[in-house]
Amino acid sequence: MLLKPTKITALLLASAALMGSSAYGQTGYPDRSVKLVVPFAPGGSSDSATRILAEQLGQKWKHPVVVENKPGASGSLGALQVAKSAADGYTLLVTPVSIGTIEIFLKNPGFDRNKDLMPITQFARGDYVLSVGKNVPVKNFAEFVKFAKSSPSGVFHGAFGGASMLAFDGFAQSQELRHENVSYRGESLALNALMGGEVQAVLSTLTAAKPFIDAGRIKAIGIPSKERSPLAPQIPTAGESGIKGFNADFWFGLMAPAGTPEVVRNKVAQDVAEILQRPQIQQRFLQLGLIAKSSKPEEFAQLIKYESERWIPVAKKSGIEPQ
Repeated sequence: MLLKPTKITALLLASAALMGSSAYGQTGYPDRSVKLVVPFAPGGSSDSATRILAEQLGQKWKHPVVVENKPGASGSLGALQVAKSAADGYTLLVTPVSIGTIEIFLKNPGFDRNKDLMPITQFARGDYVLSVGKNVPVKNFAEFVKFAKSSPSGVFHGAFGGASMLAFDGFAQSQELRHENVSYRGESLALNALMGGEVQAVLSTLTAAKPFIDAGRIKAIGIPSKERSPLAPQIPTAGESGIKGFNADFWFGLMAPAGTPEVVRNKVAQDVAEILQRPQIQQRFLQLGLIAKSSKPEEFAQLIKYESERWIPVAKKSGIEPQ
């Protein structure tokens, strides 16, 4: 049977599109170096984990994966750079949990998270821990709630970042606790203030607090997670103390400029997932205080949406206004 020219043309075009898509997804991408933009200064856990991931992706892709630090404006400068980059998969954003709450704190970050960026995958998560000064007479979450309610002035909480502050505010609101956030310009300063007795509690990353907990300089009263942390299995969860529903953690992931082909985003997500399954990589992440965790693009999109929706009501009740 002879095909009409129009049908032949359509078949050829369809075949070429499929071949191009397959090549792009399997061997065409990447064909040169890829840049991962970290919106924070070098040296933190996000930066260190990103460099491990970049090293492994570079070996897998046979092309360099370069890490570029772009700190400033609560991470929005790095996000803005990626949002304005070509949508070809060669400039990707390393995003923290705060990407889901950026509109709570910044009136105009210069980009729209939902319109200018596209999720690829989560690649790590970590636990928070609520710590108190060694002279605060509590041992767990339940005792802390009783202590805070019995104090005429409530409790003073050392706040250092939007995500952890919102998490503590949410906890305090759920338990009807009076508290005041005392702001510090960094996690280490908040923990130093806790050790010095300037504040009574700090909700921080377990990674940062653990050395001081181990040294007996502060006391860990619990982790706001459904399960105990493999980094400190001796510390109970909030639920074990009878505080139900207080779950908060932090995470890192990858995002791409809007319009990046789905086949490229899927390839990056699949390759990251394969790397994170390697026991040696999981161990290296644990040494940073992180748990290797991957997701599909649509799963990561749901996680970002969840973080945004859960904290907006908390911010409104706390009277937080975007600046």
